[in-house]
Amino acid sequence: MTPEIKPAHPGRLPCVDGWRALSICLVLGAHSLAMTGFPGDNPLVSCFPLLVDGNLGVRFFFVISGFLITYLLIEEQARNGDISLTKFYIRRALRILPVYLMYLAVVAALQLFTSLHQSWITWIGDLTFTCNFLPRGIVSGHLWSLSVEEQFYFLWPVTFIWLNRRRQYLVPALAAPIVVALLFHTVVYAQKVPWIIHPLFHPHSSFVNFDSLAVGCATAFALAQWRHRITGWLTRRNRLLAAAAGVGLVLLPSLDLAVARPVWAIFGNLFQAAGLALLLLTSALQPRGFAPLSWRVVVQLGVVSYSIYVWQQIFYAAPDIYATRNIWWLSFPMWLVPVLLVSFASYYGFERPLLKLRTRFRRTVL
Repeated sequence: MTPEIKPAHPGRLPCVDGWRALSICLVLGAHSLAMTGFPGDNPLVSCFPLLVDGNLGVRFFFVISGFLITYLLIEEQARNGDISLTKFYIRRALRILPVYLMYLAVVAALQLFTSLHQSWITWIGDLTFTCNFLPRGIVSGHLWSLSVEEQFYFLWPVTFIWLNRRRQYLVPALAAPIVVALLFHTVVYAQKVPWIIHPLFHPHSSFVNFDSLAVGCATAFALAQWRHRITGWLTRRNRLLAAAAGVGLVLLPSLDLAVARPVWAIFGNLFQAAGLALLLLTSALQPRGFAPLSWRVVVQLGVVSYSIYVWQQIFYAAPDIYATRNIWWLSFPMWLVPVLLVSFASYYGFERPLLKLRTRFRRTVL
């Protein structure tokens, strides 16, 4: 029998923005490896590829999204006795769409005035949040992860409301996307994917990535139901044990052991999502052990992480995409300068004023 969900504690959860900052750094680090000017033959940076994993950064974003959205829904249900789908979708639209549409407008301008070209099928995918299933463009290829999240935002609140009346199905509902993802990974590893349905099994497919979101959702339920019990267990010794277990689960799939490759190919994403969720939960309840995640500069980077993720792709693209010569802001490490300048300007000059409108449609605060 599923335990009764109790009210979650209000307030902004500690360390979440810090984990966002770490996630975006992983993405930027991974992209830097392919940039012109990256000193790959320098022995001082030879270990850099081992320290950055863009896919892990995106996976952590998925875990955080599943966690926070579910936490908000639990809190709203506990306080008000119901969920307003209309207000939920308006809040999500105000959070996602302004910078997303502005970015696509810039891409359209680049296509008009430079040699950049995106096919009509790519534009359809970008404009309908289905680019994770369709051919992707060079400067909009990263939007696949936002497509996965938008599909999650569309499905999960309705499912959440349905589960409120049928709590005996909570565990199966959270387990289903995990099982589906494992089955898809198994089929891919066995190389048995028919070409006609290959997009469904692509690494960017929602069916492959919904497990990370489900792990985040399950973590929110655990926090809401067993917060005091988990906090009591997380003594200093157990906090270190939980953090070590989380790091271990994240790093295990990186071990290049031939005998373990089938296991990592099938279960690797789930292991990492579980490790990330454990770290997220531990840091939220015992932030003292994760002090760097609360440093002002780290938190600020996390706050702007969505803007950075959206805008960085323009500067990550090779100069010949725009039919231009190598210039400083399209090479490593200077490409990070315009990425940060444009992202902070976008957030504080455009997005943040619009985000204030969300308060009119928010009944809880996180």
